[in-house]
Amino acid sequence: MTIKEAVLLSLEDFPKGATTREVYDNIVQKNIHTFNKEAKTPDATVSALMGDMIKKNDIRIKRFKNKNNVFCYYLSKFANNIEHTSTTKLSAKEKDKVFNERSLHPLLCKYLDFQGIMAKTIYHEKSTKVEEHQKWIHPDIVGAHFIERKNKTSNSLFKAIEKSSSLALYSFELKRKIDNDYDLKKCFFQTVSNSSWANYGYLVAFDINENLRDELARLNNSFGIGFILLKANPFESEEWFKAQEKDLDFSTIDKLCEINSDYKKFIDHVEATLTADERRFNFSKTALQNICDNFPKTEYEVREYCKKHAIPLKEDDTIE
Repeated sequence: MTIKEAVLLSLEDFPKGATTREVYDNIVQKNIHTFNKEAKTPDATVSALMGDMIKKNDIRIKRFKNKNNVFCYYLSKFANNIEHTSTTKLSAKEKDKVFNERSLHPLLCKYLDFQGIMAKTIYHEKSTKVEEHQKWIHPDIVGAHFIERKNKTSNSLFKAIEKSSSLALYSFELKRKIDNDYDLKKCFFQTVSNSSWANYGYLVAFDINENLRDELARLNNSFGIGFILLKANPFESEEWFKAQEKDLDFSTIDKLCEINSDYKKFIDHVEATLTADERRFNFSKTALQNICDNFPKTEYEVREYCKKHAIPLKEDDTIE
């Protein structure tokens, strides 16, 4: 019996639907299928297979989201049983909820943390009033990545000789939605301006018209700004285009330090970490991490955060 056949047989026991974990546990408990002993995550295999069946429009199974926004699967022949148990319909009040742009920051920071980048929101409203008219200078989020060698001795030598090469600074401009070419141009060149100081600049969007991908590729090739499609499940976010490396612009760094306390504090801690000797490096790095943004740590926390802030979990980024 194949795994797919085992899944279909297991679903016979769930006329009102079941999560992928419940389907897997039922397969094991009833000995419907014997998984390869060398398989490290057979439950993940079952989950992936069921998701793939849905994406390929397999007419034998369907799915809906339960009250926890988790997919439940069922056999098509049980559709009449599911009609009254599905909780995917939102109330009118829930439909009216619109998440704000800054509520996406923790999700982006979660994604960046996995990439080894410590990230912090820069609050524009903290800038000195004299500079309020200069909208296209402040990054939404700044990030720092320290390149470290495995061996402490070689790492110390590397930092001493190639100090500038042991650090990369990032700038991110985050948007809820980019729907058309006009929006794209406006957001992109705002990112070019706001990221001029950093080694790497990225435009990030939670939702984008995919017909704009070719134009994004052209702009990336011309100006070096990267693009990230952020998902509600940060681990499913997609880096469509990598940013091209450039030298730091210290005149803009100096200006930002003068006008914004959040940015200055971040740069102060980055400098302290970069110049710390081996004995104090981890202490300084922890101090930097402590001023960076907090973000949900577990998948459960991510799901709860999205529910609290009315951030929609799409089919492609739903956390199983």
